[in-house]
Amino acid sequence: MYVRRLVLGICLVATLSWGDEGYVLPPVVPAGFAELLANKASGLTLFEYEGRPAIVVFDFPTLAEQGRMFNRLVTLIERIGAPRERVLTNDELAAYIRSVGKTEATLAYGNDFLVGEMVVFFNLAEIGDIKLNREELALRQFLLDRKMMVLRNGFYQAATPRAVILSLPQQGAGGPGSPPVSELARRTILSHEVAHGEFYTNPGYANFCRQFWRETMTDKQRTAFRKFLASNSYNPENEEMMINEGQAYLMYTPDPRAFSPKLVGLAENEVAELRKKFRSGYSMAAQIAAN
Repeated sequence: MYVRRLVLGICLVATLSWGDEGYVLPPVVPAGFAELLANKASGLTLFEYEGRPAIVVFDFPTLAEQGRMFNRLVTLIERIGAPRERVLTNDELAAYIRSVGKTEATLAYGNDFLVGEMVVFFNLAEIGDIKLNREELALRQFLLDRKMMVLRNGFYQAATPRAVILSLPQQGAGGPGSPPVSELARRTILSHEVAHGEFYTNPGYANFCRQFWRETMTDKQRTAFRKFLASNSYNPENEEMMINEGQAYLMYTPDPRAFSPKLVGLAENEVAELRKKFRSGYSMAAQIAAN
């Protein structure tokens, strides 16, 4: 085992020498929600959300470029029907995307990943001898450079496992295989992903969401959300994911094309009441915590 780890470690160091093959990430700059929403750029831009080093937002010029960096991660961490014990090859990834009726650009419109999850991905990719693309290699180097991830004893390890990378696309007209991204769509993706960032990095908020899911929502409502999320290829057996996606869709997804009472299979007044209880419940929980 020691020899195997030593050899793997040498291989990992070697791969770092050629790294991202010219795909260089820009420096990270601080930005709040309004600044991020208004950002317009022809290339990838990186933001530290509201000066919080634990939340970094990747703002891509196109959905396709975002997909090239994160689609393989998405299939490993989130999607039904994809293996959890290994990383897909390029051919397998393309076949999976076709099987769920998506394209490279539309498998995910926004992303959120814990550093701890990305570490698993990069270790499995090395063990499986998966040739990563330049965007994935640049992401790996970014995590190392920012010291969110370290190489130790021949394996990647998370230095900040609860830090999170979020991503979204620029507003644009789209193109072949890539739908347009409207202002509402961009705002929806950003607010949805920032909600995930809050869940990952704010223990008080995450605990409230768990309590709301288990104690405030009924069995019928949880079942409706599981069915809705499964229809979007999320793994319904991952309880933490159901809670996290549930809060983000319920409270922070204003585009009715992405979430609505009809889509989730609940009455409008029922969803309105859930939102009211969520707002009042978290406000009360925050006040208690402050005292």
